[in-house]
Amino acid sequence: MSVELSMLMWSGVLLLVLIVMSANAGIMAMGLPWGFSNRDEAANLEGWGARAKRCYMNHLENTVIFAAILLPVSLSGISNDMTVLGAQIFLAARVAHAIIYVAGITLLGLRTLAYFAGVIGTILILIQAF
Repeated sequence: MSVELSMLMWSGVLLLVLIVMSANAGIMAMGLPWGFSNRDEAANLEGWGARAKRCYMNHLENTVIFAAILLPVSLSGISNDMTVLGAQIFLAARVAHAIIYVAGITLLGLRTLAYFAGVIGTILILIQAF
């Protein structure tokens, strides 16, 4: 498996972790019977649980964009130092974003910087398609 596809796979693993965290936060807030129900009533999440849910939604959006750019580039046989670097930057930035977001760290706009670092990683891959 290429480095780029490995980064996409690990991004999926991060997404799974964030979804599990969000689901567990809902069960902790609403109780186990709610967790086994149809969940017609949305969980009233606060604190880290609410941040975990927002983070997983943000990561899902970004992973879809990353995959939509990476997969055609990869299937075209394009793999070079720039695509590898872009994929590594994307994953590292998304891990940092998740930790900063869920922990509630607001220092110096670090979450925003991590977000844009991930976008830059994706753009580095996109540029290689042209």
